[in-house]
Amino acid sequence: MLHPISKIATLAVAAPLAGAMLFAAPATAASTSPAAASTASTASAASAAKKADDPFSVFAVKGTAPKKVRPGGKITYSLKATNTGPYESKAGEYYVVVYAPKGVDVGGKWSYYGPKKSQCVSDGPIAVCAVDKTMKVGDSVSFTFRMNVKKNAKGTLKSTLGVLAYDVPNGAENLSREELERLGVKSWLYGKQYSTRVVR
Repeated sequence: MLHPISKIATLAVAAPLAGAMLFAAPATAASTSPAAASTASTASAASAAKKADDPFSVFAVKGTAPKKVRPGGKITYSLKATNTGPYESKAGEYYVVVYAPKGVDVGGKWSYYGPKKSQCVSDGPIAVCAVDKTMKVGDSVSFTFRMNVKKNAKGTLKSTLGVLAYDVPNGAENLSREELERLGVKSWLYGKQYSTRVVR
């Protein structure tokens, strides 16, 4: 179920700001010592723990950003996110996010193009979009964002485009993000960083 857009406005606090390492790869098998590896029971327990720690849905993210922009101009980001499984991800369990640098104005006038019934809001330097669509394994969603570059922008603008996915358990589909966080529901951020140089 799609959460009301007012409930995702503070979703930005769930992940670090742009510039940090935001790509969340699928969990890898935990390493074990030679002694532990020699016992089948330990290996079995480690395997069970590994499976429990895996995300419900892993998203592959592809995006584009311009190589150069001018101060005061426009910057366009495009994103395509694909659910690679192992499970489907329902509306309210995943969000499309853009982490913009200081040189890009997300608080002002900006636009987006995405699936019907999608809703986006800005929260500080971050744009967050809820999509009213169940993403089955192999399904994709695409978004385009058009934002203003600040007149005082300079240097290299590093932006991150991605998907924030929650491992929502059965019976918790209607909970808000805040409630999911309070209950300790795991979240996974799949993203890629793009650099755009400001030229004068």
